Amino acid sequence: MFKKIDFKGLNYKELDRFDSHDLKRDTMHSFYQTFDFLDLIKSWPVIVGPKMAQVTSPLKLKNDALYVITKHSVYSQELSFLSEEIKKEVFKVFPKLRPVLKKLVFQTQESFFVRKDAGEAKARQNTEATRLHPQSPQYKKLKLEAERLFSAVPDADLRELLTSIFVQTRQLDQ
Repeated sequence: MFKKIDFKGLNYKELDRFDSHDLKRDTMHSFYQTFDFLDLIKSWPVIVGPKMAQVTSPLKLKNDALYVITKHSVYSQELSFLSEEIKKEVFKVFPKLRPVLKKLVFQTQESFFVRKDAGEAKARQNTEATRLHPQSPQYKKLKLEAERLFSAVPDADLRELLTSIFVQTRQLDQ
């Protein structure tokens, strides 16, 4: 005889007190089924679209619900109306989530997106700060050196491309 066990509140440590014949195989399979949440985060722009992916992000999968964080409460409200369509898209990409995911819960947390935007702006600023201005003496020196190195190349477009690559790689080294 099999005993029915509630797996929602079950802890891994509690599994030791059950014998293997006490557990139903189908519920054990669903209990041990693993899911890589990082794949869901990476696929989120495919699921909701690139514009909505900028203002939303999956947060966690808990108690048969996918928690989605949004930038503003308006997004949370509007997406709650589209939750069935979003679930269908999730199931298209991740069919193994069909028995697990029952509902979507939207939470607003603007600070998450402010930090994310600030981090992207800082990274963009760092890359711009490492670039040399075309009128700077360092840039002119690197360009003259590249022109001297590649003066034997007969094709003008190829020579210009090689010069550009040379200057970019040398300015990153500095």
